Amino acid sequence: MLASACKGCTATVHVTPEEIATLFGETLRVRNLKLATEAEYEKRMAACQSCSDYQFGTTCRWCGCLMGIKAKLSSARCPSPHGSKWG
Repeated sequence: MLASACKGCTATVHVTPEEIATLFGETLRVRNLKLATEAEYEKRMAACQSCSDYQFGTTCRWCGCLMGIKAKLSSARCPSPHGSKWG
């Protein structure tokens, strides 16, 4: 069975969409970051979810990011060293 804690800390890596919205929503408003379209976000998340390096249903093995957040950022890129899964 896979552990549910981050390798670098003791916090859980299971984050709900509601928690992402709470944690990240204010940052988006304050910093006025450019977001991916909803269609692009869905495409990115589908690629992540089918990737063997997507861990715990939330986290990328390569960058350690919560992909539900990273995939929302227009300028973000897939960090896979085997080539982008985002197309």
